[in-house]
Amino acid sequence: MEEFGNYYIETIEHLGRGTFGTVDKVRVYNKTKTHLTEYARKFFEPRYATQSDYEEYKERFRREITYQSDCFNRNIVHVCLYNLAIDKPWFIMELAEESLSDLLEKNDCKEKEYALTNKEKIFILKEVLNGVNYLHSRNFLHRDIKPENILKFKDGRFKLSDFGLIKNLKDSGTNQLTQFGQVMGTNKYMAPEIQNGADYTIQSDIYALGVVIEDLELDETLANIHAKCTFRQPKKRYNNIQEIIKDINTLEGINI
Repeated sequence: MEEFGNYYIETIEHLGRGTFGTVDKVRVYNKTKTHLTEYARKFFEPRYATQSDYEEYKERFRREITYQSDCFNRNIVHVCLYNLAIDKPWFIMELAEESLSDLLEKNDCKEKEYALTNKEKIFILKEVLNGVNYLHSRNFLHRDIKPENILKFKDGRFKLSDFGLIKNLKDSGTNQLTQFGQVMGTNKYMAPEIQNGADYTIQSDIYALGVVIEDLELDETLANIHAKCTFRQPKKRYNNIQEIIKDINTLEGINI
């Protein structure tokens, strides 16, 4: 068992790994070991990194922790503890049940037990929109919105995670990492202008949200919203997340 500050940390099982790190399920105890909570702990451990890339990847990981730990919103995964002062930094965050990607995969099986209703899909979408709206209000661009980074929790909430490509519009220091960030991400959710080398904007996040709407396979009532999110020309998309929420609320008023 590992001691960290006023806590003890016990690793329970390995949950998986991504390009830049590994994730374990852990128990965090208070100093007297009279109370424990289960969390997920992510370590910086890049799978493919040349010596020249390593420090840049590490800086991105530090930014991910710093920005995510400063976000307090019901639809953003909360960072509870972190340690940046070591060679292999880590952070501890809320433990999710599954990702939206997992949920959609089960939904595709067409088994009644896992079938999502249109109402449930709208709820999920509004949860995600609320989280992205919060980030934009803080001058953050997520830049990697996709079902794998939308997590479902025991209380039914859906929260946005994985801040590895996040950009702070007020931090000039992120400019040094912009080129790296532009070539990362998942092509399916990457706006056309980004693939063509343009700067990432709010409209680029909105494009990714439009693709998530497509993944949710909502009925035709949201077709116009999906179309406006995914126009090839950024200027034709929604100006902000509030406009999308307003249009969905209007449709809900006529019982979508």
